[in-house]
Amino acid sequence: MRAIEPLVVLWAITLSTGLMLLAGALRGRGSATRPGPSLLERLRRRLPQLGLSLTTLLLAAGCGLVAAAVTGWPVAGLLTAIGAVTLPRVLGPDRQHTTTVARIEAVAAWAEDLAGTMRAARGVEQAITQTAIAAPTVLAAPLQTLAADLRHGTPLPTALRTFADQTADPTADLVVAVLLFTADHGARDVAASLSAVAAVARRQAAARARIAASRARNKTAARLVTAVVITVTAGAALLAGDFLAPYRTPTGQAALAALGVGYGACLAWLHRLARTPDLPRILVGGPR
Repeated sequence: MRAIEPLVVLWAITLSTGLMLLAGALRGRGSATRPGPSLLERLRRRLPQLGLSLTTLLLAAGCGLVAAAVTGWPVAGLLTAIGAVTLPRVLGPDRQHTTTVARIEAVAAWAEDLAGTMRAARGVEQAITQTAIAAPTVLAAPLQTLAADLRHGTPLPTALRTFADQTADPTADLVVAVLLFTADHGARDVAASLSAVAAVARRQAAARARIAASRARNKTAARLVTAVVITVTAGAALLAGDFLAPYRTPTGQAALAALGVGYGACLAWLHRLARTPDLPRILVGGPR
């Protein structure tokens, strides 16, 4: 194996030192006398919101260091670190789709439970309290909060709008809208309206499942292409270094960066096409 270039060694030492300092700062505790959170503290709070963790970042940086040391390309190390963070999210299972479908089906099940309970001559508040006992797991926490608010004397419209804000789901807004209309105008056939909302929710969940199945083929093709590109590039770097010698030059590194950015843009575009946006909410900022 050829000797590692001094530029790579310097880059690896610099990055390692920076990562050690970053890890220490993120794990440290903030000072009570500091007027506001520092940049590193804001980063530590932001990471969970982005679905990342400090361990993930450190592992990705380690993969980048290994790639840079083996290939002698600093840009390859940077692209490897970025890919280690983004590729599992872009090419991995669509957890957002799974969560959304589970939430829609939970709302449909709750609406059907409400309809059946109200057919037994139950009032709206009594039906909500009863259905919260055996609520679907996805809606258990907000429904129990709704039932507790009603038991403590919170007006029904206020409690329902608080529940809608906690779930922040367009399908749940439809159920809440039916209940709000019933509370304000005393509608008679509430059970039929709730059953209709449940049927709409079931059809929406089924449509999302069909869309996800049709788009899964594109994601599978992207996985295969990515695996081939990584395998061929790594094999050529290890076994045919002379063939990739032009990439060791500054011009070659710039070309490699451009190829990486272009491929990343294509994956981001594919990821965006694979996402199914939610319907707009109908209960936002209404009266309490």
